[in-house]
Amino acid sequence: MADTVTTHVQEPSGVEPPPNAYGKAPWWVLAIAGGAVLVGLALYVKPASPPADSKSPDMTPAKESIAVKEGAPQWKFLKLGTVGQVGSHWTDSVPGRISIDESRSSRVGVPVEGRVTRVMAELGDSVREGQPLFAIVSPAIDELRAARQQAQVELEAARTALTRVEATVASRALPAKELEAARQRVRTAEVAVQVAEAKLTSVRAGTSGTDLVIPAPRGGVVVDKTVVVNQQVGPDSPSMMTVADLSSVWVVADVFESQTLDIRPGGTAEVTSPSLPGMTLNGKVLMVSSVGDPERHTLPVRVGLANADHRLRPNVYARVRFNVQHADASIEIPATAIVSDGERQFVYVQDTPGHFVKREVVAGSAHEGRMPVFKGLTPGETIVEEGAILLDNQIVISQ
Repeated sequence: MADTVTTHVQEPSGVEPPPNAYGKAPWWVLAIAGGAVLVGLALYVKPASPPADSKSPDMTPAKESIAVKEGAPQWKFLKLGTVGQVGSHWTDSVPGRISIDESRSSRVGVPVEGRVTRVMAELGDSVREGQPLFAIVSPAIDELRAARQQAQVELEAARTALTRVEATVASRALPAKELEAARQRVRTAEVAVQVAEAKLTSVRAGTSGTDLVIPAPRGGVVVDKTVVVNQQVGPDSPSMMTVADLSSVWVVADVFESQTLDIRPGGTAEVTSPSLPGMTLNGKVLMVSSVGDPERHTLPVRVGLANADHRLRPNVYARVRFNVQHADASIEIPATAIVSDGERQFVYVQDTPGHFVKREVVAGSAHEGRMPVFKGLTPGETIVEEGAILLDNQIVISQ
């Protein structure tokens, strides 16, 4: 039997093999292969990176506490401090205005109806006691002079009658009680003359002329003036001038109601004003008003200031801060130590090294970056003064 010989013939170089020989698969084979690749890509999931806010391996949070490992990088963001007793502190400054000292001021009016003929002092003028401020012409001048003249006539008549009664009583023609009655009439007439003289003197009306001159009731500065020439005035007219001694002034500060609880008369205050750049003046709290502003919810607080050189002028803007001692609290901590959930306030207290407990506190309003604590802390405890929000976030993330 003859052997079968298989002969492999090499294709000439450059000759393309027939279709489907070995280089190309049928279209349905390619479709299946491509689908498999897509399925494989879809099933491949890149491992997720840990969230940026995941808890740190150097910090072990619990429900209401957290531990920080020694040497952990988070320590560079934490600042610890010891709770201590607080002394007096300064409040934040509040707006105020310079005002005259009402106890050192006088409002000027007129005793009779009349018309203003002259004005001898203007707003801002310094005047001495008794210096003429303005003058009025009035028919009452003649009435005052007539009243004084009549009083003098009646006094002379009473004195003449007394002389006559004394002689009659001495001769026993009249009883002694008539003598006492005559003396009383003289005393009454003398008082009437004094009153008439005082009325004329008070308005500087002499024995002649038609003007009443209104004098300054005290020395000081004219801080208010409404009187003008030809104005009709009278005893019921509003004050026409105000003269104030500016050697002492008030500063009236507008303080929020909640912040006045620790401000008391006799306390210390510091006043600054743009009109006196770089200067701080010391004053004393005179009064905390019981009547507030219903719209702004503030109370006026009056501060007294010495002003011998008249540097402070009425109606000038100022800022005031008060040195106070809390009545119900003796602890004050940095405002950065407190975290809040919107309703309650918390502080992180270190009970053992590196371990911090979240504790609820009751704190007041912040001033100059610090807050008074009324409940929840004890002097001597160690708290997180800075970085408390970092610890709080880790606890929230872990829950």
